[in-house]
Amino acid sequence: MGNLASFLSSADSLPPSVVLVPPLLVRERRGRSRFAKSSYDRQFGRPELSYLFNDYVEADIRSILYFAPPDDPRINVTAKLQVPQGIHLGGGRAAPDGSPALGSMSLRFEPDPTHPYTFVDVKTGALGARGSVACLRACVVDAGSGFAGFAQLPVGGPGGKGNGALLQSESLRLGGRYTSPLFSAGAIVSPEGAVVHDAWLVGRTGALVWGVSTRPGAALAPVFAEAVNPARRDPGAATRLPEEHDARSAARRFADACLAHTNYGVAFSPGTQRRTEQGKFTAALELIEERQLNVAFLYHMALQRNIHNPFEKSDVIGITNYVDIGFQMVTDVDSADRSTMRLGASWQVNKNVMVKARAGLDGFSASAIFRSWWQPAFTLGAVVGYDLRSGQARAGATVAVESYRNLRYERSPEGNKMAGARVTQRHVASQDDIAYHEGQGLLVPLSEVDNPTTLGQTAPPEADLL
Repeated sequence: MGNLASFLSSADSLPPSVVLVPPLLVRERRGRSRFAKSSYDRQFGRPELSYLFNDYVEADIRSILYFAPPDDPRINVTAKLQVPQGIHLGGGRAAPDGSPALGSMSLRFEPDPTHPYTFVDVKTGALGARGSVACLRACVVDAGSGFAGFAQLPVGGPGGKGNGALLQSESLRLGGRYTSPLFSAGAIVSPEGAVVHDAWLVGRTGALVWGVSTRPGAALAPVFAEAVNPARRDPGAATRLPEEHDARSAARRFADACLAHTNYGVAFSPGTQRRTEQGKFTAALELIEERQLNVAFLYHMALQRNIHNPFEKSDVIGITNYVDIGFQMVTDVDSADRSTMRLGASWQVNKNVMVKARAGLDGFSASAIFRSWWQPAFTLGAVVGYDLRSGQARAGATVAVESYRNLRYERSPEGNKMAGARVTQRHVASQDDIAYHEGQGLLVPLSEVDNPTTLGQTAPPEADLL
């Protein structure tokens, strides 16, 4: 009896079976400046598709540094360097002259790190043969009222008017917006001549997201002047040739400029679209300046898979993987040569490894990304691509070094939603997890409630605004 009791006691003391939940490699700093830009550009899966089709799968050479001092999280710096041509592997037609290297750097200050969308930063860029540019930006967001204001002021460089001044006040851009979880409207203008650079209207109704955006680059000053003093309009304009004078009124010219540069978009995204939601599906349709039709599809999944890894402990029976699949078709009504089609996918295998692939009418590429979770973290991505147009194979690499604070996790619907606080979290495996590990059947969702704080999914009040 004593031996039996001892055996049962030792069995009870065995560690429970666990399922690993790695952090996402994609950092949450993306989109920190979105309230200083058009809301339209953040809809219809645009940021996610850009990451899927561009980051770590372009056959070029890139280096990225992102650093925030651990003793003062209000300040952070980002530096990037890019050599667009990458490394040619031979074969195919001769490649054109290499493009110059591009570089940029940003120094950012956030008065309250819990509200990262209110900030001041200075951005500088070296554009190779095109020279250098720099600008100051500031953005203030009030989550309670939904109002935000922002400004962008160029500093020297070719963006100014050539008056030799360091601050190019004539190129100052001011923006204002109202935003809520269901609606956003705003505009970006230059006080000099009241030039409208961007205006947008975006809304969400259930699973449907719709929006309209225009970038006319036209001045409102002539419209106001004509409205105040109609006599200023040239009475003989209608009898002159078009090359001598534009017979349209100022208001009509402004309206035509808006219509010629207007985009319309609609997307279907079922379910609540909180940023912390696990899994997201988006199907989008855009009409771009009445010349291009853009059809896109994006699906993000958190999946739990069985694991038999000799490098893991015996109590590990599963791991959560993150999978993204995207498709984009752009049809140009003016030229078939400008039509494109791309299909991309990424698979984060664990906390250290991700693989990506992209294929399209112009070529295909594949990459492997390796990440170490030291502090700061180090990421290395290697990519190989083939250009179908030139028959040229190329190789590239991305090296990134970044300090990090908050990690983000997602659990698959099959996973038990319990606490974890290390770089790779673990949760106690349920009986269904064990049955799935033994090949006895599918898992069913558990009824426990997620803990957003433990998952690193807490977000500032502004996060759910359009």
